[in-house]
Amino acid sequence: MGFRRKFEFGLAWRTLVLILAIWLLAQAISTPDLRAARIVAALIAFSALASLWQFIRRTNFQVARFIESVRFEDYSQRFSDPSGGGFDVLGDTLDHALKALQARHAEAAVEARYLAAIVDDSPSALLSIDEDGHVEMLNKAARQLFARQPISRREDLAVLGAELAAAADLPPGTRKITRLLIDGIPHRAILASAHVARLDRGATILSILPVQSELGALEVAAQADLVRVLTHEIMNSLTPVTSLARSSADMVALAEQQGADLGDARVATETVARRAEGILRFVESYREFAQTPEVRRQSFAALPWAEELLRLALASAPDRVAGASLEMKPESLKLNADPELLAQALLNLLRNAFRVTADSPDPIVVLAFSRQAGGRIKIEVRDNGPGIPADRRDDVFLPFYTTHKGGSGVGLSFARQVALAHGGSISAGEAPEGGAEVALVI
Repeated sequence: MGFRRKFEFGLAWRTLVLILAIWLLAQAISTPDLRAARIVAALIAFSALASLWQFIRRTNFQVARFIESVRFEDYSQRFSDPSGGGFDVLGDTLDHALKALQARHAEAAVEARYLAAIVDDSPSALLSIDEDGHVEMLNKAARQLFARQPISRREDLAVLGAELAAAADLPPGTRKITRLLIDGIPHRAILASAHVARLDRGATILSILPVQSELGALEVAAQADLVRVLTHEIMNSLTPVTSLARSSADMVALAEQQGADLGDARVATETVARRAEGILRFVESYREFAQTPEVRRQSFAALPWAEELLRLALASAPDRVAGASLEMKPESLKLNADPELLAQALLNLLRNAFRVTADSPDPIVVLAFSRQAGGRIKIEVRDNGPGIPADRRDDVFLPFYTTHKGGSGVGLSFARQVALAHGGSISAGEAPEGGAEVALVI
């Protein structure tokens, strides 16, 4: 309001001076012999016109400079003018407006950095797929997860598995558990999709959260609880049967020593006693599966430890002739793990490999170690046996699941427990040698 009054006053007196100067010039022109007066009147009219023009132009210049400052986000400009004429008020008003814009811009920048940090530090890998099929990794989790398999186009998703490749077509709001192939190893992940607008164009956002370790740990815990309950109930029922069977066998033997002919009864009771004791030992062995292995990590050289492990595995199968070999990349590789637990798991895998290649004319078993991206260690046991059918590659890690006669179904389940206890994963697949490949990543 103060600027308006001062501006109107300045505009009014300049206009009045200009009108007066024009009137004087007209009078001087119409009156003869006033040549000097005409020149003076003309100068006064020109000066009044220039003053009025500069006054109006000054306002436009201030406003234009303010708009340019806002346009280019140049908040260092100042508009204060102590010369008066209302422009001091205009300058102060523009300065206050620019400072307010600067403060809002700073707040918006801080909020944008905060939101960007949330996205970048999100535990879920975030991918953006635009309408042209361009894929952008939006945060660190995505860049780390797909570090070994760079993705730039929608077609590149196929290398991560058919399920993820099809996820780009899922309707917004979909949530499901899917499978990924990371370094050739299947991982389960929670997938969620959303649709957003970006620069007036649509984009699909995929959120991928690997949960292989968590789901595996929950499954093993559930299985262990089931085994614990079953073995507890079986042993509660079987223990008195075993005790009574052994007591009966002892009483029959005592009666025979005293001359009684109880041969058939002795055979029957001894058979029951042996079978009951055998079942008791069997159940007791399965109770061990319900105990979560305790990991005692230590750092050790992988090569000598693996060589000794392979010798132990071969020694447990003295009648076999196997083309067993060891691959170590690099040879200076070090492991940070529990050597006893890991050895026990790998011995089970090696024995399985020896057994399934028993009928091969030229059996091959390979124990391979390699360092993966991010420092993880991949341990593979490969063979050229009959392999594992694709539809059974998850089942083989279930407790007590076995495909060969006489197997307990505990070896691969225990290997899975060891992998999960080390914070890793285990998977079965097809080996380059043509048979099965079981890979641990720790």
